[in-house]
Amino acid sequence: MLLHPEQSYHVREIARLTGTSAGTLHRELARLAQAGVLTREEIGNQVRYGANRRCPIYPELAGILRKTSGLADVLTEALSTLRERLTLALVFGSVARGDEGPGSDVDVLLVGDIGFAEVVRALHEAQPSIGREINPVVLSSAEFDDKLKGGDTFLAAILSGKKILLIGNEDESGKPAGNPAPGSA
Repeated sequence: MLLHPEQSYHVREIARLTGTSAGTLHRELARLAQAGVLTREEIGNQVRYGANRRCPIYPELAGILRKTSGLADVLTEALSTLRERLTLALVFGSVARGDEGPGSDVDVLLVGDIGFAEVVRALHEAQPSIGREINPVVLSSAEFDDKLKGGDTFLAAILSGKKILLIGNEDESGKPAGNPAPGSA
């Protein structure tokens, strides 16, 4: 729900998606709604729950989920076969900023000795899990360095904006550092 705040779900839908018992889930959802973390809406006989974007801790909860068991883990796993050839992989754009809308895609920057087709094949399986289209930007290490040195505005905006690191790390200036750091997501 936190990764798709524009959607609401019926208890049985959530139970099916999570593999949880509807009875136990219903009590937990009711508690989260009472605490203001979720919204609760009655439509006829149906009760639907969704993320409450007005909850004071919504941005933090969504950020934690994106960086842990949500988006970051799914993408990192999808890229695992390419990891040795990547020096940097990160999510940027609306999803990284936490202001995605219903039609937003997931923008991913990948730097390394890989081809676009390889990246598309690797990320294709992750799209259904994430529930969003993945839009990769692939640069060789040489292209990345040239764009960085040349002051490329698109790359500068990505690196200076909010991002979710999947592979690699950053130095103190916020710029990508040399070697991939396993588990740096």
